[in-house]
Order: sequence, then C-alpha cells, then structure tokens
Amino acid sequence: MTASRYPKDEELARKYAQAAHEHATEDWLSTLNVVQDRLAADSALMAELNNTDLSFVERQERLDAVLPSDARSDAKNFLYVLLRDGQLGTLNHVIRNLKRLTARGPEARIAHVTSAVPLTSEEEQAFRGRIHERYGSDVDLDFHVNPSILGGVIVQVGDKIIDGSVAGKLNALQDRLAGLR
Repeated sequence: MTASRYPKDEELARKYAQAAHEHATEDWLSTLNVVQDRLAADSALMAELNNTDLSFVERQERLDAVLPSDARSDAKNFLYVLLRDGQLGTLNHVIRNLKRLTARGPEARIAHVTSAVPLTSEEEQAFRGRIHERYGSDVDLDFHVNPSILGGVIVQVGDKIIDGSVAGKLNALQDRLAGLR
C-alpha cells in the first residue's frame, strides 16, 4: 500500500464501519422504540411488568406479547435484563443515549442539567447557549427534574459539576458552620 492511498483507505474503512454500526443499531432502535411506544400506551401493562409479585417468567411472557415478531434475540435479551432488574422505566433514556452514540460516537459529550422544576423552553435555550459557549457546540444537553435539590440547578459535563442548587448551598453552609465549632 502506498503512503498516499493509506488515508483514503482509512477514511473508506471508517465510512464502512459507521455504516455497519448504524445498520446494527437500527434493528435495536426499531425494537426498543416499538416496545417503548407500546408500554407508554398501556400503563396497566407497565404496572404488571413492574409487579415483582409475578414471577419473572410471567412478566417475560407479558413483555414478549409487545415485542415485534422480528426482534433480534440480543435485543430481546437486553429487554429481559431491564425487566429482571426492574429498569424498563429507563428505556426512553436508553433509546436517547443509543441514538446519541450512533450519531456522535462514544466520545459524545453530554451536559446533564438538573433543576428542581421543569425549565421553560426559553430557559433551556439559555442553558444551551451558555453550555455551548463554555464547552463547545458539540455538547448535547439532557434536562432532568429532581425536586430534592429544592431550587437552582446542577450542571454536570463529564467530571465537572457546577452545583448551584439550594440543597448544595445549604450543605456547603452546614460544612462551613461545622468547621467553626
């Protein structure tokens, strides 16, 4: 192989790998989306699947009833793990992150913004602007609500955490006061 062709071969290999990755995840996403939509439309079924008084086999049979007939066995097994661990409620987050990984790769950076109450679309846009200004426009944002923070927001990008929550400020004040004793 000549030196001048190598970068073209690498680029072509990268494109083939990306296409294969997208094709492989397409089946999974299709299955997961169908299941998520069916569970969202049937709260009684979701309650049954979360009912640990039923055996795993009974719950698995109920889940099988909403699986697409052409679902791959590895996608089914993944859903069974979520079922077993009581984590089917996280399916929408799994789907969102799988889409992000497919689009951006494993190096995708995410800013998790947690507030005590849901943010308005204007507030979300303001956070997007500030996060993109500080960390770059390639950062995706996920907004979460956690009433236990009392007020304010917590922003996490990678291992950096900016805690502007009321609960965080109260904890910091308590630590300072404890240090004065």
